Parts: sequence; structure tokens; C-alpha cells
Amino acid sequence: MRSFVYSDKIRRVAVIILAFSIIAIAAIGAVVPFMSASADTLPALTFVYGDKRYEYYEKYIEPTDFIVAEDFARRKLNRPIEEKMQLVDRLLAGGSEVRDAMLYCFPMLSRVVDKARGEISCSPVDAEIRFDPDRKPMFEIKRSSPGYSLDEKRIYDDAYFALKRGLRRVALSVEVLSPQVTAEHLSAYTELRASFSTSYASSSDERKHNVALALSKINGKVLEAGEKFSFNETVGRRTTENGFRTAKIISNGKYVEGVGGGVCQASTTVYNCALRAGLKITKVNRHSLVPSYVSPSFDAMVNAGWSDLCFVNNGDGPLFIKTKSDSTRVTVEMYSSELPYKIDCRSVTLSTGERPADEEFIDTERKYTEGMESGTKVRVSGGAPAVKSEGYLVVTYPDGRVEETRIRADDYASAAGSVAVAP
Repeated sequence: MRSFVYSDKIRRVAVIILAFSIIAIAAIGAVVPFMSASADTLPALTFVYGDKRYEYYEKYIEPTDFIVAEDFARRKLNRPIEEKMQLVDRLLAGGSEVRDAMLYCFPMLSRVVDKARGEISCSPVDAEIRFDPDRKPMFEIKRSSPGYSLDEKRIYDDAYFALKRGLRRVALSVEVLSPQVTAEHLSAYTELRASFSTSYASSSDERKHNVALALSKINGKVLEAGEKFSFNETVGRRTTENGFRTAKIISNGKYVEGVGGGVCQASTTVYNCALRAGLKITKVNRHSLVPSYVSPSFDAMVNAGWSDLCFVNNGDGPLFIKTKSDSTRVTVEMYSSELPYKIDCRSVTLSTGERPADEEFIDTERKYTEGMESGTKVRVSGGAPAVKSEGYLVVTYPDGRVEETRIRADDYASAAGSVAVAP
């Protein structure tokens, strides 16, 4: 009797186990992949761009649990391509975007697209110009290179149509991105726009040194479009620590010794070149006395205090400045795009006063008359008459038209010459 009871219980347990097994098999059967783990040795899609190939394979994705398996079943991830595409069409009919619908059923497709983007997409590189005024050639231009952008929307569209038609090859849609700055663009800014020279042949070695040193600090300067140039900021303070020497300067209407004497000739040379280059002058001041190295109304006095020479590159591209000097002359050259007209400068002297009589002084320290007989006279500085003048810019166009504009009106004071007398 007891054995019968046990047998009956065993049969009921077996029935329950069998029932659960049937249910489990049915559940699993709903998600058992139609494809095998090695469904296809050929790629379902091959994306092509030039000599690059990116292959997409349909592979069995192992669900980690029943919840994941149910999700896979809803998305038909492990079903044949035809069934997947039917679901994609239903999603599209429901208003989904092609990309979203494709990734819902073909999630691994994004990995192929990401890889292609990483290898193909890149930003364009602008051309670059290197300026070294002491090298030949002065300009070295590194050419630009295009960028490439993968059209991902088009890729998913093309993948959809390929699978719908049973095709395996998809040409990647890539947009070529043009650089903003090309070598041809930059080469247009290497033209000599203006040049100006002044003579310092009669200057002392100390003065020549100061003029050349100041200009050397400007040599190689590059001004981008809209950038401001300041002579004082570029050259720095005129001190012995910065390499400047003692030479004649104008102070309170007289020629005296001072550190950095002659630097105003450097600023004046830059100023006249800037005028001829068509740049916008924003700050310039005259000397108290008319200078000997440039026409009246075209000088540019600078000092470390209040007087500076400033201008702006008002062109649409870079401006390059080269300076050079020899034993007799200093020159400033400016390079950029060629102007559509020619600019000249014209100085008009309205009046010239009498030169004051020389002022003599006894050279008790023998600074100027060392070894000379008593009464010997040596000129220390020349005098200057009072001058009234105007400065004009003269613009000549290709058709022969000439426009003249007054840009300055100046009054220069007179100054007596200085003569040292040996005691």
C-alpha cells in the first residue's frame, strides 16, 4: 500500500516536471535563432569607399537571460534578414526614421559605421604660411588638405535599400570638406606692397646702431587682418639694458645726448612705408624740429612716454614686415595683397624761417675739442629754421585718375646750432 502511494506521488512529480519542461521548451522555441551561430561566411553588407572595405556580418547574439531573450525576440535580432526587414518596414510605416528602424533590428550595424567614420571622417586643414625675412625664399607655404565627412543618414538609407533588394555592396556617401584657406589664397599675400628707405650715411656709429637695432626688432613682424601695430610695444624701451647706445636726440627743441638717439628715424621709415602700403594710421606725432632724413610732415617722433607710432592692418589678410640696413641706408618693406592703385606722398613747405645764429660754448671738459688749440671751434649740432608744411597722400588709379588728400599740417620750431670752443 505504501509503495503504491509513493509511486503515485512520483508520477505526479514527473507530470509536473514534464509540464514545466514543455512550457520552457515552448518559451525557448519562441526565441531560438533561425540562423545558426555561424550563419553566413559571407558578409551581409560590404561598405566601400575607395580602397577601403567595411564588412557587416549577421551573427547570432547570445541572450543573457529570458528578459533579454524576449527583447531579442521582439526585435527579431536572431531571425533571418527577410523577417528583420519586414519589422523594419512596419517601424517605418509607424513613423520611425530609417536609421532608428535599422538599428532596432541590426544593432551591430552601428559598429561598422563607427569604424568607417573613425577612419574616413576628418576636418579640413588650412594652408599655412611661414615668413622668415632673412631666408630665401622668405615665404614657405604648407598646402591645405581637404576634410571628409561620412553622410550617416545616407549610409543607413542605402543599407536599407540594399537589404531590401538582396544586394551586398553599399558605396559609402562621403562629403568632401574644403579648407577655408588654400595655398593659392595665401600666395596672394606675398606681394611687395610698399617699400621706403632713409639715409643715415652721415650719422655716428652709435646712432646707426640704434636705428638698425630698432628696425631689427620689427623685422619679421606679421600683422593679421585687423591687428594693430605699436612701435613702442614692438621695439621696447630704449635703454642700455636693451642694447641701445647714447646718441643725439631732440629734447625741448634742442639736440642733446640721450640713450636711443636715432630711433625716430626707424619709426619714420616704418611710418612712410605704412602710408604707401595703404594702412590706417591711428597715431603719429611730429618732431619739434624738422628732421633732415625725411621731407617735412612725414616724420614720426616716438618716445617711451606719450608718443607712439600706431597703425592697423586694414586689409583682408596678413601683412608681413621686413627691415634691412647697411652702412648708409635703412629700408622697410611690407608684403601683402597687391593694392589696386598706387600711393605716393607729397610734402609741401608753406614757409621757411631764418636759421638762428649758432650758440657757442666753452668745452671745458674737452669732450669735443680734445687735443685742439685754444679757440678752435667744432660744430656739435646744426641749427634748423622754423618750417610750416603739409603732407598729402596721392592715389593714382589704373585708369589715370588721381586723388590727393591732405593728411597733415605741421609747424616746426627753429633751433640754433651748437658749436664747441676749445678752452
